[in-house]
Amino acid sequence: MTAGAAVARAGEPGPGTATTGGEGRDPVLSVVVMHHPARGDVSGLVRACAPLDVRVVEDPDPDGPPSPLRTAKRAWAAVAPDATHHLVLQDDVTPVAGFAALVRRAVRARPRHAVALYSNWNSPRNAYLVRAAAAAGQAWAPLGHDEWVPTLGLVLPADGARRLAAHLATLPDDARDDDEAVVTFCAREEYPVVATLPHLLEHGDGPSLAGNDAHGARHATVPAGDVVDPDAWDRPGPERTPPRTPATLRSVAVTLDRSRCTLRVLRPAVGEPLEHPFGWGWDAWAGWLGVDPAVVAHDVAALAAGVCPELGGVAPATLVELGAACWLLGSDVARTDWPPPAGPGTTAHRAAAVRTWVLSGLLPADRPEGRVDELVAFGLDALAAGTAWAVTRASASAVGGASPAGHARPDPAVLDDRPDLAALDDRLDPAALDAVRLLAERDAAVVCRAAGPAVPVRVVVHDCASCGAQAADAVADLAAHGDLDGAAEHAVAAEHTAAAAVEPETADVRATVEVLACERLEVRGLLGLVPGGRHVSRGLWAARRASATGEERLDAADLLVALVDEASGLPVVARAVGAPLGRPSRAPLGLQHATGAAQEYADRYAAARSARAAELL
Repeated sequence: MTAGAAVARAGEPGPGTATTGGEGRDPVLSVVVMHHPARGDVSGLVRACAPLDVRVVEDPDPDGPPSPLRTAKRAWAAVAPDATHHLVLQDDVTPVAGFAALVRRAVRARPRHAVALYSNWNSPRNAYLVRAAAAAGQAWAPLGHDEWVPTLGLVLPADGARRLAAHLATLPDDARDDDEAVVTFCAREEYPVVATLPHLLEHGDGPSLAGNDAHGARHATVPAGDVVDPDAWDRPGPERTPPRTPATLRSVAVTLDRSRCTLRVLRPAVGEPLEHPFGWGWDAWAGWLGVDPAVVAHDVAALAAGVCPELGGVAPATLVELGAACWLLGSDVARTDWPPPAGPGTTAHRAAAVRTWVLSGLLPADRPEGRVDELVAFGLDALAAGTAWAVTRASASAVGGASPAGHARPDPAVLDDRPDLAALDDRLDPAALDAVRLLAERDAAVVCRAAGPAVPVRVVVHDCASCGAQAADAVADLAAHGDLDGAAEHAVAAEHTAAAAVEPETADVRATVEVLACERLEVRGLLGLVPGGRHVSRGLWAARRASATGEERLDAADLLVALVDEASGLPVVARAVGAPLGRPSRAPLGLQHATGAAQEYADRYAAARSARAAELL
């Protein structure tokens, strides 16, 4: 139950009117903690907030279905009468040392904002916005209204808190999630949502009472550590993410999850939720950020080659994925019109943002104990490389004009061996070119479907006779890096066949996708799956065709023409293992082991698919 008055005063008594920039009188802050009895005693949290006077608001139905919203209704309504601002904390947070003084300084600097004191280190969009602000040297991270508002610790002006309480009161308790209701309110009321850098709260390690354990460990994106400079909060800063040059087709966030770097394209108009496992692989889709994947691959590979001896136990592929994420972050920040850094302490925020990316984005096996510091240093080098590339490109564009369609110009030093596609048309098979264009259009339509819950799928992996890749090795890699939030299971083909012979499958709702051991999945291609459907990768289809004809390898043009007529399939493969990054892969077309002009067809396919996807997006 609630207890006592909860008004904390700093400086002059009584309410004051503060303005952005730290001017004005100090806020009068009322504070409550949302508490569920299962969390146990919260007296430690209350003491950590001293001298703030904290009330504890209990879940009114602790034995009922989990519902943070149920308690949030009471917490946001509990505004003290003479308060200028209202802070609601959840009961599983740990405040930084000196929390009371710091939160007053933050609120004084942004008195008309929704001030978040925490963001989750692996949230789909907010975490990237926070990392971008930290990389840009900012003291505030604009979060916008595209993702739920982080509500582990949130401050609103008192009148806004009361209106929020009225809004929440209209919602049923079984809506459950208070953070989604809060962002709807902030968008409607036009409250800018900003997060302090660094964050003033850390999340506890206990189990979630709201069913969020599937999200993994939850910690701050930019934890405070020993560096908190409240003076930096007083400096002017953007309320929203500044404009970017060149602008992207849609808002894009870079993610690092399960040791894989992907892009998330914001697509609210098609109903695509923020949380889904269908990211766009950077090595095929970095163009969404106006960057040629070859440039990223070149820079990151050079960095990785330089540090591999010092990072024993870390796979080169892990370094490439971490490096790509940080490189893309650096280039994105450099192309965004951020104000100058807010102070010298912001350098530590940048390092903290990369550190939490290493800890949250890499699988434990890919970040050996004792190597985290080196991985962070590598990530910072990659971030600097992306920044330097973007600055150089901007200078070149200022001299020579912007690139067509707002895309970054490829670096000639990297891409001087890239073929002139138009010049090669005369020596390529016209029927095969038509097949490439048709397949590219079909595949673009699949990968551009609105993502949602993944269809349960069984990925059956076959040994590859052409390159010797073993299914058992591939299954281990696929299971570690591509579980589709638990919707995918993986099996070696021989073992799967033997098991099916003993227990024939009946009415299985899982889709089945069969691939070669040398193929890695294009997760967005799996958007074309239907429950119970059966699909074969184009590479496996080509291997079976070659076996049936008695030939070791088939000509690429012949395969493409036959593929269109006989087996359109799905674009379930992104790349062949060992294929060079930065150059379009032959594997989506099943040509990784074909003879003839396989790479030329792959180049055309990638260009046509990207162009069509841009139209559909």
